[in-house]
Amino acid sequence: MSFELKIERRFDASPEAVFDAFADRTAQGVLHGAERKGWNVEVIQTDVRVGGTSIVRMGPEGQEPDTETREYSVVDRPHRLELRYSMHVAEWGRAIDTDLTVTFEDRDGGTLLTMVETGFDREEDRDAFMTGWPEFLDTLGAIATSYGAGGVDQPGTDGVMKARHDT
Repeated sequence: MSFELKIERRFDASPEAVFDAFADRTAQGVLHGAERKGWNVEVIQTDVRVGGTSIVRMGPEGQEPDTETREYSVVDRPHRLELRYSMHVAEWGRAIDTDLTVTFEDRDGGTLLTMVETGFDREEDRDAFMTGWPEFLDTLGAIATSYGAGGVDQPGTDGVMKARHDT
């Protein structure tokens, strides 16, 4: 059995601005929580191209960090990213490996971002990711708004999270 996570979020910024904020090396620290008190983030590399890899280590101060690794198979700016996603969760002592597709659609003067993450072996792992991605996307919206000069000051708030399992 395999479990899937789908998140949709609308942002008041262009697809180019949202895509660029999602992929930008400078933004990675902020996207992964660098501005949170008591949280450390180390961006090791960001290489958003077909065959490229991005690595970020993050976690609470004084604890072993989690390590996120993205290996890109499709980079179609500003429409689509496809990647192999691995999160080594230090607390769990193991990695969660999934496939992630992110699309950026022009919608009503903004962007509808859709993330579909597939291949979760355990429902509880999928559910744990449902708590982290919304914070990431809230931050992405704020960053994307600043990328899209003249954009609205706040990201869209009509986000939808859905979870399902396939047998």
